[in-house]
Amino acid sequence: MNRFLFYLILVNTLTNMVSLTPRILIAGSTSGTVLSLILALPIGMVFTYIIISLFSHFPGQGLPEILKSYTPKWISTPVLLFFALCWYFAGLTTLIIYTFIISRFLTPEMSIYTIVLTFAFVVSYGILMTTRNILYMIEIVFLLVIPFIFFIQIKGYLSASLNWDYVRIAVMHINHLPDYQAFSASLFIVIGIANLVIFNRYFTKLKKPTGKGMALLTLICTFIVLTTYFLPIGFGGFDSLENVLYPWITTADSIRMKFGVIERIVFIFMGAFLALSVISMTIHWHVSIQLLSSVIHFKRLQWRAYNFTILLFITCFW
Repeated sequence: MNRFLFYLILVNTLTNMVSLTPRILIAGSTSGTVLSLILALPIGMVFTYIIISLFSHFPGQGLPEILKSYTPKWISTPVLLFFALCWYFAGLTTLIIYTFIISRFLTPEMSIYTIVLTFAFVVSYGILMTTRNILYMIEIVFLLVIPFIFFIQIKGYLSASLNWDYVRIAVMHINHLPDYQAFSASLFIVIGIANLVIFNRYFTKLKKPTGKGMALLTLICTFIVLTTYFLPIGFGGFDSLENVLYPWITTADSIRMKFGVIERIVFIFMGAFLALSVISMTIHWHVSIQLLSSVIHFKRLQWRAYNFTILLFITCFW
């Protein structure tokens, strides 16, 4: 499997560790979250295999090019507009969540508008980059932050503060039928490959995923998803996290590096995930902008070789 496919999937998977996903999973801990996780993982991997296999038949083409070639306009236009809205709201959700995280935990005295404008400046620059450059940016940021995130997760599992009895209690609720919200949240974590609707334009020689590649991806996603749910319970208790808005922030603050330069590991944790959040928003809104521009294109905004339609969309986004 191409390494960029791993990045697209894992950025989406890791970003949701700090969003509202853990809260949704913990809220359904007594009503089917465990079985929802067990079902969502294989279903997500099947979707991943199917999506990669389908797009491998159309090298160098995104969903707009495929639909315009094989479907009438009255079908392709509403489909592309619907997907554009889906990706826009996915990016907007990430923006709202991480804005409140920064405001609450890092800069409580800073105006929330200042935080949003900072995100707006950085993400808008990323949106205007080419698909190829965005993929390289993803690789750079991913390789910089993934060692810290992996270290924090392993540090959590080795911590003396982790109470495995709480984890066992959570596992004991496997007999409940799947919870719809928990299943949807779990499935959303592992379907980052859907970004191929635009990013497939870069892959001119995309091949079907190999068995080894899918096995490795399944192991990584399983570890991340189970860690997302069980580790906060192990630190905070099974019944004590119902009113905690961001369980993973609390969990990271429970982990200490006694002899480290920074004792409170939560600052490293939040810095790494803020970098991932910017990448996630850039991916989602880049896809949304490209889908919109494939349907709506204003010729009056053409100036020489450049069309300002995309800038109009970015302005509307904010």
